[in-house]
Amino acid sequence: MNPRDLLTLLVIGAVIVIGGFAAADAIRGNPGPERSSAPSIAVQTSPSRLPGPQPQPDAPPGWPQGVLRGTLTFTDFHDCSIRVIGLAGGRERPVGHFAGSCSLWAPPVGQRLAYGLGPSSGDGLQPFRIADLNHPNFELGGYRALFGVVIWSPDGQRVAWCGRDRTGFDLEIGGEAHRLPHCPAAYTPDNQIAYALGNRLVVGRRTLVTARGGITYAHFGSDGSLVVLEDGRWMARYDADGRFTGRYPAPEGRTPILSPRNCAALFPPLQGGGPIEFRSLGCFVGQPPEGLSGWDAAWSPDGNWIALARSGGIRFQRVTPPLTVRWPAEASELVWRPD
Repeated sequence: MNPRDLLTLLVIGAVIVIGGFAAADAIRGNPGPERSSAPSIAVQTSPSRLPGPQPQPDAPPGWPQGVLRGTLTFTDFHDCSIRVIGLAGGRERPVGHFAGSCSLWAPPVGQRLAYGLGPSSGDGLQPFRIADLNHPNFELGGYRALFGVVIWSPDGQRVAWCGRDRTGFDLEIGGEAHRLPHCPAAYTPDNQIAYALGNRLVVGRRTLVTARGGITYAHFGSDGSLVVLEDGRWMARYDADGRFTGRYPAPEGRTPILSPRNCAALFPPLQGGGPIEFRSLGCFVGQPPEGLSGWDAAWSPDGNWIALARSGGIRFQRVTPPLTVRWPAEASELVWRPD
């Protein structure tokens, strides 16, 4: 199961049922000293100096040279190794050997990422390691995240998660992890940490939005817009000035994969492959894409393409004008970033 969906499933029950599951604490957290230096629970990892997967020397036949932009980073469906495609030329790039549990979390820019090292323990903590694809021998640390939820700052310089006893952590890459007063929900566009406290999204002492239901997920767009998931059933969107722009239904129990400007959302199935549902959030331009399927998806940085992890290869589907191309590798999880 995708970690996003696991988070939503667990948190929904916590919000709706009084005294519910521990997922509510993963969002709300417990009070504690803010920004005090504290070691998180580290996982013993060693950087690999082995070469990664042998990339294809050429683009697939018929690849539209120069049409797509950026890089697609993905975990291989069969062995969970991390692979990277330069999309303009359609060629796979060589990277160091990184492999784990196929889970992948990455910031919207840069070459850093976090990847899972194995399944979650009985108390819901999933081990992960932070890596830099440009510097594969750098040891950036291994930790454990509650319910496998790891969030990145927009600039890729910081990463946050919730650990044992619902203690939040914020790590500046290359530095120490610092305790947070609550479990983090998201980084704001200016790299502050936002917390979901019941139906409020809070930064410091300031409430950004007050939702109609418990906030189980939050996403800031590249334009400063904001979408919050209310009780796991509704998406409320706010523009960059904080003005409410609309409320839209969401498939219950699933977390949205939001487009860069929060104008549309994709909902993969909870388990395995299958139809991926599309939802417009009021500002989507073009015809709604049809025939989406797979087990994971990613938006291009400009929001005009969708990458789909599916059987038989990675499918790239352009929103407008329609165009579909395929890259011959089966992926588990995807991240699309600019070069």
